[in-house]
Amino acid sequence: MMILELLDRTNENDTENRERQGVRLTARQMRARQREQRRAEDALMEIAWSRLC
Repeated sequence: MMILELLDRTNENDTENRERQGVRLTARQMRARQREQRRAEDALMEIAWSRLC
């Protein structure tokens, strides 16, 4: 559960920062960020599973 909370907080911070800066992302930038986020989530899940086993 702690890992999911961490992911939620990073997502909130990212959204808040973008809103504060008023930055409009292009589709390419958005996809790149989504890929980066998926990789981070996959890495965290791999760590979580390895600790459970």
